[in-house]
Amino acid sequence: MATNERAADPSPTILEVKNLKKYFPIHGGILRRTIGMVRAVDGVSFSLRQGETLSLVGESGCGKTTTARCVLRAIDPTSGEILFHRKDGQVTDLARLSQSDIRPLRRDIQLVFQDPFGSLNPRMTIFEIVSEPLYVNGVRNHKQRRERVAELLRQVGMRPEYMSRYPHAFSGGQRQRIGIARALALNPRLVVADEPVSGLDVSVKAQVLNLMMDLQDKLGLTYLFVSHDLSVVNQISDRVVVMYVGRVVEVGTPRELFRTPKHPYTAALLSAIPKPDPSQRGDRIVLTGEVASPANPPSGCHFHPRCPFAIDRCRTEAPPMEEMGPGRFASCHRARELSLVGAGQARL
Repeated sequence: MATNERAADPSPTILEVKNLKKYFPIHGGILRRTIGMVRAVDGVSFSLRQGETLSLVGESGCGKTTTARCVLRAIDPTSGEILFHRKDGQVTDLARLSQSDIRPLRRDIQLVFQDPFGSLNPRMTIFEIVSEPLYVNGVRNHKQRRERVAELLRQVGMRPEYMSRYPHAFSGGQRQRIGIARALALNPRLVVADEPVSGLDVSVKAQVLNLMMDLQDKLGLTYLFVSHDLSVVNQISDRVVVMYVGRVVEVGTPRELFRTPKHPYTAALLSAIPKPDPSQRGDRIVLTGEVASPANPPSGCHFHPRCPFAIDRCRTEAPPMEEMGPGRFASCHRARELSLVGAGQARL
C-alpha cells in the first residue's frame, strides 16, 4: 500500500514538468479572429518519482485534467517542458515530439479514464478491449493475447472466463477494473488516472483504490492521479499538487497539507471535507465570489478576490513559489505568517 514515507525515498525521477502552459484561443467576430486566450494551464511545474503517486487536485476548471492531457500528449501544450525519463536513461521532452515520434513511448504511459461506462466500446468483448493495445503493438498471436488477457483479469480481481462477455454485463466497478487491466496490458511505467473513482459508489470506490495501490506495490507502477476528492487523495497519494485557475498554489505530502495547510485555498478545500464525527466538525470556510475566469484572470494572486487574508500586495504582485520545508512549497505572500486550520484527518 502506498505510504507517505515513500515520498522521502531517493527514487529516480520518471517525469519532470517545467513551466507547462496550455492556452486555448477565443475566436470572435465574423472572421473568427483570435480575440483572447483561455489560460487553462499557466506555468505548472512538478516532478514525479518512480513508484510514487502524485495527485493533482482543485476545483473544476483549475486545469488539472488539462495538465494530465498535456502529459499524455492527448493535446499539444502551448509551451514548457515535459521530460520523461526512459528505461535506458535517456530523457525525452514529450512536448516537442510529433505524434509519430511519440507513438513508441505510448506503451510506457497509459491512461485510466474517468467514465467506466463511456470508456469501453459496447460492441467489443472484454478480450477485444483489453487485448487491443497488445495487437496494435505487434502481438498478433491469438493464444498469446488470450493468455495475457487472462493474466490481467486475474490481477484486477476478475475471472478469465469473463473475457467473452460485453461491457453491458458488468457493473461500474467491474468496468473500471477492466479499464485498469487495459491500461496495464503493455506493462507501462507511468499511469495517468483521471478521476478514476469519481463515478463509483463509496464501497466500490474503496475497492478500486485498494486495487490500484496493491497493483502499484506488485508491479512498481507510478501514478499521476487527478481528483477533486481530497478524501480519496489523502488515501492514495504520496504527494499532492493543489491547483487554482491554472497555477500551482501548494505542494506537499497529504500529512502536511491536511494538518498544516499553507495556502488559504487549500484550507478552504479541506474545510469542505465531510466529517463523520460531529465532535470533529469545525467551521466551514465559505469563499465569497466566483472562481476566477482563466480567460480573464485577476492581476497579482489569482485567488485574492476570494481570499479573506488578501493584502494590497496580493492584488498587484503574483506570489512566487517558496520552499517552506523539504519538498514543501506554497505560493502565497503570507504563507509564513498565517496559521491555517487543517482537516485533522491526515493519514498516518
